[in-house]
Amino acid sequence: MRIRVCFGHSLFILFAAVFAALLYAGSEGAEAQSTGMQRNSATVRTPKSLVIHQAAREHPLQLPTLTTAYAVHSLTRDQAKLHYPVDLRAVCVVCFPEWWGFFANDGAAGVYVQTKDHVLLNAVIHPGSWFEVVGVTDAGEYAPVIDQGTIRILGEKPVPPARPISLDQLSTGAEDGQWIEFEGTVRSASIRESMVSMVVASGRLQIEVMTPQDGRDFDPLIHARVRIRGAAGPIFNQRHQLIGVNVYAPSLKTVKILQPAPADPFSLPLKPVMRVFEYSPGAGPDHLVRIRGVVTARWGQTVFISDGVQGAGVQGSEKSTLQPGEMVDAVGYPALDGHGHTIDDAVFRQLGTAPLPEPKSIGVKEALAGDYEGDLVRLNGRLIEQQNAADEYNLLIDSGGMVFSAVLPGELNAQTFAGLRNGSQIQLTGICVITETEASRHFRLPKAFQILLRTPADIVVMRAPSWWTPAHAFFLLALALFATLTVLVWVVALRRRVAQQTTLLRQQADRLRESEQRYRHMAQHDALTGLATRLVLQDRLSQALETAKRNDAGLALLMVDIDNFKVINDTLGHHAGDEVLRSMADRLVKTVRKSDTVARMGGDEFIVLLNELDEPLNAELIAEKIVASLSAPFRTEGCETPVSVSVGVCTAAVAGLDADALLRGADLAMYQAKEHGRNCFWVLTPDLLDTPSG
Repeated sequence: MRIRVCFGHSLFILFAAVFAALLYAGSEGAEAQSTGMQRNSATVRTPKSLVIHQAAREHPLQLPTLTTAYAVHSLTRDQAKLHYPVDLRAVCVVCFPEWWGFFANDGAAGVYVQTKDHVLLNAVIHPGSWFEVVGVTDAGEYAPVIDQGTIRILGEKPVPPARPISLDQLSTGAEDGQWIEFEGTVRSASIRESMVSMVVASGRLQIEVMTPQDGRDFDPLIHARVRIRGAAGPIFNQRHQLIGVNVYAPSLKTVKILQPAPADPFSLPLKPVMRVFEYSPGAGPDHLVRIRGVVTARWGQTVFISDGVQGAGVQGSEKSTLQPGEMVDAVGYPALDGHGHTIDDAVFRQLGTAPLPEPKSIGVKEALAGDYEGDLVRLNGRLIEQQNAADEYNLLIDSGGMVFSAVLPGELNAQTFAGLRNGSQIQLTGICVITETEASRHFRLPKAFQILLRTPADIVVMRAPSWWTPAHAFFLLALALFATLTVLVWVVALRRRVAQQTTLLRQQADRLRESEQRYRHMAQHDALTGLATRLVLQDRLSQALETAKRNDAGLALLMVDIDNFKVINDTLGHHAGDEVLRSMADRLVKTVRKSDTVARMGGDEFIVLLNELDEPLNAELIAEKIVASLSAPFRTEGCETPVSVSVGVCTAAVAGLDADALLRGADLAMYQAKEHGRNCFWVLTPDLLDTPSG
């Protein structure tokens, strides 16, 4: 009986194994048949059913299949991460062979499609291809996309009509992935990364348009008014936040010239500088102007030109080599920089040389009137402070009770100023520029100005500092008192005079002390953030190093740099950039200890000196707190602006007790933090310190 039971049990197991083998063979055959169908239909990814089943396994709830581009693009990022199944028919509008994704449009809306495993498209699809894509939704880098797409070519179909929009609408990012057209003026064009890059402007807004390099000459597009069709693509940061917009055009064929560029820009009629920004009936958007004058100064890419009546700052498209005294024609676009006028994206034509215009002798009141902006001027004042930095040499001047600054380019800092002492009466010659304005009904009135010096020769000492000091005054007073003893008749009168003079001298001494304290504070504190200056940092670092040597204590330097700060300035304006710098400085001071020193090195870079550290690890903890504290969004004008910082940490344990090594080490570590994704800190290691600086 037991034997029969075992035999029956074994027979049951045998039949079950055979049945399972048949089922496995059937599934293998079905899979092979499915694979064959994929190859015959030129499919480039897994079957639709497999994708949907995989999504269903990951998400037990039944997700609806999306069949329109609008439905995909209307999802939030969190919804798109659920991998909704997608079955969409659309036409390709923009596709580049070296990409693994393309822009598609189903006639009503657009969406970006990514291939399975990011396989390059090559010749699989092109603009005008009518196709079916089966895939799943994904959050994308900015807006929802179709990912892991199975693409089946159905034929050819005309590209849908593009929707006209303005550059203002385009810059909001709401048109991501959409097939649009807009008008603008091509400011410049160049080859970048094997593609044609065009900067197209409308008013103060600019968009970069990218299109394949197909051998066509794009020079005729420069300065032309054009209509461009293309797909809007976002420029985003590591937090998936919009920081700009590009447009991708299928080819140069989609760029239609509405108004040709001048055959020769230098054939445009000459315009006096003072007429460039006046009302001009019939002037089109982004109109070119041509001015002629002699170069009076050059600062970086800005060339100051005077036509004998008025001067103007001209921004060249490339770094200029023009020198004062050269006569030039300049053709560019009038622009407003917030404080005054400039001519942007200009090209120059040299005409020879000409005598420099005679500087206009003015006072501070005339300078603040704004009538001499961009002009070569000459004015006098008393030197009260000198600030020698790596990028510029700054002089603080008092004239008639008003303080202004004169700046010399950084490349001339090595030249010394023998005999230039605080208190000297000096004469300055340079370009007058307005640096700050304030609103007054319909006007923007100048509030502050600056003199841009060209060479050290623009500073002339008219009179050395006065010999008259409080010590000398009291010496003369003693002589006067001694003289009164010899003339008894004048005792009473002289005492009264001495008392009056003493009172005046004390008042003068009090005013001098107050002025010295105020100017000392200005020299030791950054004007924008109130933090310590570079000179104060160097002094405190030297003291900290001496203390560390005596007490065998630890210290560290932290280099803090705001990520993508130029983008904040370009998108929100320099006023918002200044607010961000002040906010960052305030957060830094609140994050570190009271005994630590926070200094602004210039621009968006800060240094934190941590002295008397018990453990090097404490520097990392403080760096981590700084990254967390300074990464909170910055709120300005009712909007939140994302900010982040990269922090480099250099401890004395690695760099030694040497100021230059600590500064260099913190700088190297900060750039390592930049290279590793930003919004983080990086601690210097000995191998990194040994890397040659370059």
